[in-house]
Amino acid sequence: MTTTPTASCFADTAEYLSARVVFNRAIAERTFRIRLECPAIAAAAAPGQFAMLRLPDRADPLLARPLAFYDTFCGIDDACPEGPAAARRYADFVYLVHGKFTTALEHVGPGDEIVVWGPLGNGFAGVPHAGHLVLVAGGIGQTALLALGRERLGGAAYGAGAARAAPQRVTLCWGARTAAMFGGVDDFRAAGIDVHLATLDGSTGRRGTVVDLLDALPGIEASARTTHVACCGPEGMMAAVSRWAAARRIGCHVSLEAPMACGIGICFTCVARVRDTPDEPWDYRRTCVEGPIFDATRIAWEA
Repeated sequence: MTTTPTASCFADTAEYLSARVVFNRAIAERTFRIRLECPAIAAAAAPGQFAMLRLPDRADPLLARPLAFYDTFCGIDDACPEGPAAARRYADFVYLVHGKFTTALEHVGPGDEIVVWGPLGNGFAGVPHAGHLVLVAGGIGQTALLALGRERLGGAAYGAGAARAAPQRVTLCWGARTAAMFGGVDDFRAAGIDVHLATLDGSTGRRGTVVDLLDALPGIEASARTTHVACCGPEGMMAAVSRWAAARRIGCHVSLEAPMACGIGICFTCVARVRDTPDEPWDYRRTCVEGPIFDATRIAWEA
């Protein structure tokens, strides 16, 4: 197994610190939003990056877990629409209660401390500016997409020294099993993002999947050349969206949600099958270092 050296390692500039919990509240079925006071990390975080979180003084679970940055803030209730990125003090993460770590994290409260290491990963910086950016989320995949949408609408500038982006049209297509799984829909609407929902059981929005939502987007075929997709969610869903985009010659980037143990590329537990070019054989790439954001045409999806 070989790896391609990266131009820089995001762990070289990441901060390792203890962050105070501001709040930790339920926003949907088994879904929580936690806010941490961590100025050095919040000021540097960019859309699509992640942090490794660990509960201090615990041996089970022992290892940290990766969570994507949902958004960063200047004040408790201020999203910094006009303020500089360096003024950001708080970072929000959204998580689904599933394993040992998130089960324990659910019971953390205001004033508690959490060990945080970040920001890590390459983020969405490589996603080109297009006339229409379509965000595609499956399950809990929306967590990686809100900040990107806010940035591309010109409503925020993330990362130290980042410039505000020129506004563009942004649409969210979000699919889940049932209506109870949607947490944070109002955050996307408040940002000016056009939201389309789908549920497998038909309890809200369109009955079906996110691909059904994409098929139903008005004018999507006619605007393919000026459209780009950013996608995050279960691997099968991302593979389907990748194929949908490729069939229409629409550019697509995906945020892979691979299990990670270290976050800095040492352990090789988060490798994905990636091609350097769409026509070359695949090789393993570390999601935490070379990713988590990849051009969808470079991924060797499972059949």
